[in-house]
Amino acid sequence: MENEIDHEQAQHSKFKITQNDLVEIQTQCEGRTFAEEVDLLEKMGGDEFLERELHTNFKQGLSCNERDIAGETPEQQKKNEGMPGEISDYDERERAFSSNRKKIAPPKGFCKLLFDALNDFTLKILIVAAIVSIIIEVSTSESHERAYSWIEGFAILVAVMVCSLVTAINDYQKEKQFQLLNKVADDRKTLTVIRNGIEAIIHQDFVMVGDIIKIVEGMEIPADGILIKASEVSTDESAMTGETDPIKKNTIKYCIQDRDAKIKEGIKNACGKHEVSSPFMNAGTKVLNGEGLMLVIIVGKKSSLGKIKDLLESNDDQETPLQQKLNKIAEDIGTFGLYSSIAIVLVLLVRFTIERIYEGTFDTGEHIAEILDYFIIGITVVVVAIPEGLPLAVTLSLAFSVKKMLKDQNLVRQLQACETMGGANNICSDKTGTLTKNVMTLKSWWNGETVIFDDLQNYDLDKYMGQQFKDLFLQSAAVNTSASLHPEEKGSKTETAVLKFLMKTPHDYRKIRQEYPEIHKIPFSSKRKRMSTIIEVNGKQRILVKGASELVLESCTNWINKETNQIQPIDAKQKQIILDAITGMANQALRTIVLAYKDLDGNVDLETKDQMGVYDIESKNLTLAAVFGIADVIRPEVPHAVQQCKGAGIKVRMVTGDNKDTARAIAIECGIITDGNSNDIVMEGAEFIKKTGGVICAHCKTKLCDCVRDAKQAVNGKKLRKDVIANGEEFDKIFPNLCVMARSRPEDKYALVCGLIERGNVVAVTGDGTNDAPALKKADVGFAMGIAGTEVARESADIILLDDNFKSIIKAVLWGRNIYDSIKKFLQFQLTVNVVAVSCTLIGAAIVKMEILTPIQMLWVNLIMDTFASLALATEPPSEELLQRKPHNRNEYIISKKMAKHIFGQSIFQIFVILLFLFAGEYFLPEWESQKFMDEIPEKLNDYLDNLSEEKRLTDEAYRYILRKPYAIMFHDEEMKTVTSGRFRSYSGFEKQYENVEHIFDVPSRHFTYIFNVFVLMQVFNFLNARKLKDEINVFEGITKNYLFGVILGIIIGAQILVVTFGGFSFHCFSYYGLNIQQWLICIAFAVVGNFLSILLKLVDEDKIFTCKVFNIKDSEDEEEETNGEKIKEAQEQQGETQQPPNLQNNKFSSDYNKNSDSKLINGNSKNKQYVKPHETDEQQVSDTYAAKQAPEDDLVNEQRDVQQAFQEQD
Repeated sequence: MENEIDHEQAQHSKFKITQNDLVEIQTQCEGRTFAEEVDLLEKMGGDEFLERELHTNFKQGLSCNERDIAGETPEQQKKNEGMPGEISDYDERERAFSSNRKKIAPPKGFCKLLFDALNDFTLKILIVAAIVSIIIEVSTSESHERAYSWIEGFAILVAVMVCSLVTAINDYQKEKQFQLLNKVADDRKTLTVIRNGIEAIIHQDFVMVGDIIKIVEGMEIPADGILIKASEVSTDESAMTGETDPIKKNTIKYCIQDRDAKIKEGIKNACGKHEVSSPFMNAGTKVLNGEGLMLVIIVGKKSSLGKIKDLLESNDDQETPLQQKLNKIAEDIGTFGLYSSIAIVLVLLVRFTIERIYEGTFDTGEHIAEILDYFIIGITVVVVAIPEGLPLAVTLSLAFSVKKMLKDQNLVRQLQACETMGGANNICSDKTGTLTKNVMTLKSWWNGETVIFDDLQNYDLDKYMGQQFKDLFLQSAAVNTSASLHPEEKGSKTETAVLKFLMKTPHDYRKIRQEYPEIHKIPFSSKRKRMSTIIEVNGKQRILVKGASELVLESCTNWINKETNQIQPIDAKQKQIILDAITGMANQALRTIVLAYKDLDGNVDLETKDQMGVYDIESKNLTLAAVFGIADVIRPEVPHAVQQCKGAGIKVRMVTGDNKDTARAIAIECGIITDGNSNDIVMEGAEFIKKTGGVICAHCKTKLCDCVRDAKQAVNGKKLRKDVIANGEEFDKIFPNLCVMARSRPEDKYALVCGLIERGNVVAVTGDGTNDAPALKKADVGFAMGIAGTEVARESADIILLDDNFKSIIKAVLWGRNIYDSIKKFLQFQLTVNVVAVSCTLIGAAIVKMEILTPIQMLWVNLIMDTFASLALATEPPSEELLQRKPHNRNEYIISKKMAKHIFGQSIFQIFVILLFLFAGEYFLPEWESQKFMDEIPEKLNDYLDNLSEEKRLTDEAYRYILRKPYAIMFHDEEMKTVTSGRFRSYSGFEKQYENVEHIFDVPSRHFTYIFNVFVLMQVFNFLNARKLKDEINVFEGITKNYLFGVILGIIIGAQILVVTFGGFSFHCFSYYGLNIQQWLICIAFAVVGNFLSILLKLVDEDKIFTCKVFNIKDSEDEEEETNGEKIKEAQEQQGETQQPPNLQNNKFSSDYNKNSDSKLINGNSKNKQYVKPHETDEQQVSDTYAAKQAPEDDLVNEQRDVQQAFQEQD
């Protein structure tokens, strides 16, 4: 396709050179082993060819409208007056060679972030469930219930909005922080170009192919280009290629001469790849020294920098490990709820069929409404099963942690990266600027003996050298350099290291330069490997020389002994001593340079030099002053941080551009590898790629293919590229022990990350350079340096280390693991609530045809309590103990065996307590008198009795039941020492009990207030149990460190007291002062048992419980990759299906069932949502009452008189 475009360009454009022709120059430079791009440029025709074919002028630059200089786009220019030809030239040049303007996605607005937050699977389910709940409840509720029937669904929507708003607000805040971080850097991206023969400052986005850019020290190259004029230009390509040494650059003509000289000398094969200078300037690199002019030949996506950015456009939207696990658990819970729903609907339909057959009646309107209620109950079960508090718990945990991580110098750009880091088991770290300070430091020197410096102290040079040697050192360090520290640091890092050392002494290099002004300077070059400066000392000239230690040493015939200040000859023995000192420094990962000098007599010969460009004056009869050892200093906190990583089960791998020996020495110093350990592999990137085959497309099995990287572009038959390792078998042999990858290129690092992720590892990558960007983007978590990191690296990262401190990564691991634990704690708490709530719904609907817990009560538990619980558990501070265990496996099921043990144990206990209260509460739960109750009920009862004749469907049996026990409290009946049953129906579900009482008198049952209260209190005490996941006995340990936990616990208990005492009919609680102290203590006593049960469960080995396949849940220590999600789901289904109604044949009241009983409600409508609470009285009386046939209307009148007489006799 590209070739066709280039052919069409050649046919219709004035430019006969194509973009691919220019890209080939770049390709040859990237793969150079000697001077391949120089060969290609010479073959093309050199400078003159490029100037001619690109229609530019090296002196005048492009001839463009001045509006271009100001940075206007072509569209803006066409709206203004100007020279048509020039505007056309602008358009044609851009069409032929593209533009340097990058596509900048506009910052997401709050509404977009809110929409993204709502685009969550669990939240979508909740929204649908809430809408369905509102529609069904409002459309099917009776008139007096519609005022509050919509509350449950609406509350779920509120919970969803709260969760989404918290997420959106956090995303919006971090986006603003990141934009501020990059704004200053972006504003500085201006440069000087020559257009129309004048210098103009433009933004780098408006650079075009053919532009002539002025090269100055310190600038970042905005596009690929060729030097057409150069004066001692060298660049720092470490950000792009990992090369730490300055790279010499020069014009095409000079490079051709340099290449020919090497070939003529016959040393081509012995040369390094940078021995011959290159004219090619890579976009994204920085100019260290010199100045010149550059012809732009490649811009935009085809440039060196653009290619890296293109890799970053991959938008796979891959789920994080936690998202995958939460989606799995949500799916399992949803399946459990669905199966439970289907089961209960089937049970109710079967029961309904048996009832109708047994009674032989079918009222079309009434019974169809009842069948509809069954399906509503089924939907209710699904809604109750969904953990609506889970998304909020995750969001709150992340939001809280993000703010805390910012204090630990971690700026989180991607919220999910927090929790992902908790599972990281591999860190692929760049060396320069990450493990090291990226600041060269003078660490030692040799002059008769090796002196190692403590770089934290101020040095007194008199301690180390005599006056003559000290003067010589000061002259060499201060004058024989091109570096400077003021007003800002510039020059090579090696030279700045010496200047910084000098500034720690009482001597200022600026004053020394004034004292010894330079007479002549011979600059450093990679060919000469030395730098020389001539100064005047006491009326005589002296040449100061410094350079590569082995080469400069060969030029020395004498050395100055600092002990005696005497000049002594260098014999064979002394030379070996010096070479041993140099080797010793090199083995310590130090870069060595030699300082030498020579006092000059008479005329200075600056003409005679050898083929390498080394002048005789600087290569013969020198006196060695010292050997310097310069290190890229390891960050002091790195060794300890690496050890912490090892203790936490995280393997740290160093990826660097250094050679193997230097890389090994640095890795040993960092603690990444152990000196003498033969199992630790140090491998060069080229060897790694050769063995593993590098990265290929999983679909096409080739390195290059037409598959797209952006998921949004994977349409119309285009496949989404998935990068995998070509030779996975060989990779599997290498990666377990691979500790250091030396001489690494960006593609090598990217391949390593791809392979690790492909094998189920959770990989974090650190880096600061542009070349790190693809790997940062590919990794599960990418860390970029906030200070030394390039903009591209920061844009690609998930987390930015604001202090460039490797130790901060440990903080990220700590918070990530804490987040994961917080979510597991909440799941343990939430799932217990849900299992019990679903079971109660099943039991209530199947046995007594009522709701044990009403929707508003469940709302209180699922929304209010869960929200508070998630906040309290999310704000638990991390413990250092989290770094003493292995990371959780990417594929492990989030519910561990320990969690399952407590979830099922607590659920069974809570279900037992609720069933005990439900079916036996009237036998042991005490009642209490209420004067207000006694005052109000007779009046209501009299009003009811006056209109009783109008209630045609009220049976005398039902009427007797209403009067029998519910109001015996008014007469201080002995039976009322225990609570009146609040069940609407009998055990069989056919006979009415408390249902009519509540409907007529608006008096919710105190019996069911007990049940609601003990259910909530059991959750409160289980809330404490959830604080510990590893079977720790003391659940209160560390609770004082989280004051919010205690505050929230107090709020929950206080709110529960208010709800029970004053909630009344709204919360379906007994309307008259709720429960007294005695009744509260009974509820608390039952709830506290859950804490003692928790202790017993902690003493039980969960492996002995979950031995069958159904409960084979993997813990974080398991190394197997297959998850057991399906097995957990089966376990949950079994748990749901076992909650069947008790055998009605074993119920002693079932024998009293009479098929002729009228089970209609007093208002004639049967609605399951109101069948809820069976009320137990004297059993035989109840059964006899409902066994009787319906009385005629005149019998009801007679019964009314008997009742009135009974009240009068009691009074």
